[in-house]
Amino acid sequence: MAPQLKVGFLGLGIMGTAMARNLLKSGLFADVVVWNRSSTKCEELVKEGAKTAATPAEVVKQCDITFAVLADPSAALEVVFGAQGVLEGLSASKGYVDMSTVDESTSQKIAEAVTAKGGGGLRVGG
Repeated sequence: MAPQLKVGFLGLGIMGTAMARNLLKSGLFADVVVWNRSSTKCEELVKEGAKTAATPAEVVKQCDITFAVLADPSAALEVVFGAQGVLEGLSASKGYVDMSTVDESTSQKIAEAVTAKGGGGLRVGG
């Protein structure tokens, strides 16, 4: 049976790129859709089979589950709450897993917003 689940990845620093690459290599997903604030960081993964989206909202709309590994609280909040952010693409059928380097307060704000939109969320790390 062909993979049907589509997965997204926001934030392609050292950790994010490695994690997104492992999702691609696994062959378990119909699509891996990536986004980064610096779009050139997506190019390497696109050459390996990933798709790219112009905004975090587009990634979330296209994917069943979206993972985020962002550098700090400011970046995490902007990607979720900003224009064309995660919340604009989120619906009840979507999952959001935040593995960003953020404090507890930021994590809680994001979790509450994701839950309020009907999305499923999971906070990992800190």
